[in-house]
Order: sequence, then structure tokens, then C-alpha cells
Amino acid sequence: MSSQESLSPAVSSNVFATFAEAKQTLDRKLEQHQPLHPEDDTASFLRIFHKYLPLQGQVNLAEDVERCADNEELRQLAESLDTGLLRPMLAHGGTTPAVTLSPRLGVEDSIEALLSDDTQTASRSEQQLLRNHCLDRDGYQCVVTKAWSSGYDERPSDSIHAPLEAAHIIPFALGVFQENSADERYRHAMIWVNINRYFPDLRSRMGFSSEDINQEENVMMLVEGLHGQFGSFHFVLEATQTPHRYRVKTFSKFASLYLRFLPPDGFVTLTSHDGRYPLPSPILLAVHAAIGNILNLSGRGDKIEELKRHLGGMGGGLSRDGSTRVEDLLSVSKLSILSSGANRQPHPYEKQRRMPTMFPGTENQMPSS
Repeated sequence: MSSQESLSPAVSSNVFATFAEAKQTLDRKLEQHQPLHPEDDTASFLRIFHKYLPLQGQVNLAEDVERCADNEELRQLAESLDTGLLRPMLAHGGTTPAVTLSPRLGVEDSIEALLSDDTQTASRSEQQLLRNHCLDRDGYQCVVTKAWSSGYDERPSDSIHAPLEAAHIIPFALGVFQENSADERYRHAMIWVNINRYFPDLRSRMGFSSEDINQEENVMMLVEGLHGQFGSFHFVLEATQTPHRYRVKTFSKFASLYLRFLPPDGFVTLTSHDGRYPLPSPILLAVHAAIGNILNLSGRGDKIEELKRHLGGMGGGLSRDGSTRVEDLLSVSKLSILSSGANRQPHPYEKQRRMPTMFPGTENQMPSS
């Protein structure tokens, strides 16, 4: 064993003994990948995805890559991460992700196990109370800009103020589905199986599920403009060595208008003004930061937004020149859900479902204060 491997942490894995072994295997497998066409970015996408996952998530992805039998399965795995994790994270404003089933061993069993939990859909009925709790906890201030809530009568007379909104860290849309639709439940389970696979701390350390979307630890108060930027992953909060202190990391699409309102030193510290309610979870913020980095550094975020614009510009139609990738449009539209994973046999559950309903995307937004 090399000195590097001896210092590598042991991991929970049926395939690898150490993290170093997992990483080396992933690199070797991706180096052998043969692109299908010049735009096939499967290998680079999987490397970036792996880089920003938590350690156990990295090991899990390395296992899934190792078990791919050929180049097509590697492409299907990458597509399942794109359509079954990244796109749902951006599924707001009525967009609907069509999800590719992962080729990994046992994924159907994991989906069925999650379906057996009889998960309940999230509701907006309690969101005004949730908003009030988070306003109390955050001191009626935006956690990033420290601007006061315009609706707060006790703010200093000379203070900077603005409407504040309750921003979900894990999007509210990921807690919502039509309970009477087997198609909705199945797609919802597919997405959360992916989330739990690559961000295992959500379940193992927090016990967090889609039913917890409306918990205080998943919400923070932001001025309305920053809320949209956060929900679109144009900026993230990256953890530091100090508990609840985060570096504000902006990406190229971040609206420059808001740069002047960010903290001069580039850091924010989350502080509780009401101990009854927990601060935003570092684990949840780490998930958001990882997704933001992956979306922006892989270029997949731009691709998703381009698909949405393309769809909107065509009124939902197809290009006459035949250039439209139908499976991509399906992944961001309200059209029927068709998996884009090529050459795979549908799961028996899927054979009964040919025209499923839409994933009810919704903005993470509450009335302005």
C-alpha cells in the first residue's frame, strides 16, 4: 500500500477499502471512456460531479461508475444525475423534469423502498407560520445583506430595508407532488433516491426527507432579488472552519446589481435571534453549494436555462430544421415524461405509466414583508 493510500480514510463501501482506491478507480474508468460525439461531456461531467460531493457521496459515485459495463451505461449514469438531480433542483416556475433511471445496481429496490414510506406532499398551508418563525430567528434581517424587513416597524429609522422572502435551501418544489398520481410518486422517489445516494448525510445525520422541506433549518430570509439569485444557484454559501460562518461565492450569472450589497469581506455569519428555531442547516447549505458548483462549472446550468428559453421561444414546439433534442425539451417541459436513457428496458412499474402528469414546480417565494 502506498503512503497516499495509507493516509486515505476508510469508507463505507462494498467495493473500495479506502477513498484513494475509489478515486483512482473512478479516474481510470473515466479515462477509458469513449465519447459518442464531440459534445459528449460524460467523463468531464462525472469528474466535476464527483469533485463537489461529500466524501461518502464521492465513494458512492465511484462505485456506480465502476459498475457501469460500457460507455453507454456511463452516459446513462451521467444523464440520470443531470435529469434526476440537477434539473429537479432548478424545477421552479412550472417546469417539469423528465428523469432518466440510473443504471446502478439496486436502484429499483431503493425506489420501491422509498415508495413504501408513503411520503406526504409538502403544503403551503403552514408557510406563513414558517416565515414568521424565520423572521424571528433571523432578526427581521436578510442573512446576507443585513437589510431590514420593510414590514418590520421596529427597524432603525435610518436603516437600509427591503422586502424579505423566505428562501428554501432545498427547493420547495422537491417536496411537492400529486399524491393521487402513481407517476408523480414514482418520479418523486427517483429524485430523492438520487439525493440520498450522493448526499447521504441528509438521511444518516439529519433524517431529512422531502417531508421536511418546510422546516426552519431549510429556510432563511433573503431580500427578494437575492432570493431569485440563490434559487437559480447564481451564488452559494460555502462553509468555513468557523461554525455558521460562510463564504459568499458568486458565479458568472450573478446579477452585478447586487454585488454592492454583499458583505465587503465576502463572509456571512448566521446568527439566531430566537433560540426556539434552529439556524439554517450546514448540511443543507453544503448540498446547495455542491449543486451550485456542479451546475456552474460543468456548464449544465447554462444548458438547462437555454433549453427553457428554447422551449419558451417555440411555444413548446420543435425546430423545423430538426435540431431540437426532444428528450432535452421533455426534461424541462410539461410534456409527457420519457426517459432519455438509451437502450434500457423500462422498469415494470414504468410499463404501466405512459403519460404521467407534470411535476408541480413552484417558486420558493412567500409574500413580501
